[in-house]
Amino acid sequence: MRIIIALFCCLGLIGCATASREGKPACLAAKKNVVSIDQRELDNMISVFTEAIKNKPNYAGAYYNRAVAYYYKKDYGKSWQDVHKVQELSAEFDPSLAQLTEKLRKASGRDK
Repeated sequence: MRIIIALFCCLGLIGCATASREGKPACLAAKKNVVSIDQRELDNMISVFTEAIKNKPNYAGAYYNRAVAYYYKKDYGKSWQDVHKVQELSAEFDPSLAQLTEKLRKASGRDK
């Protein structure tokens, strides 16, 4: 199974889950630097973000990116944990975090 994720910087992730039937991106973010990521690559990204968190525990960006990776792995519990940590650490990710939180609510069927 392959997942479409838009990369905005070296470790920055903002995603789009699918493309439309016409082959066009399903969201605006997909128009920039789109790559296809498989489950093994998601695991590797999670490892990178986890290592970044070990080195700098208050790095909200690493928690956010790991939350996105967990979301695409459908590991919603871990994604929620990282979302809460981002909320605790930083308001910098508010627009992107709001989008991720809404996706998590729909996918996981819970609010927190």
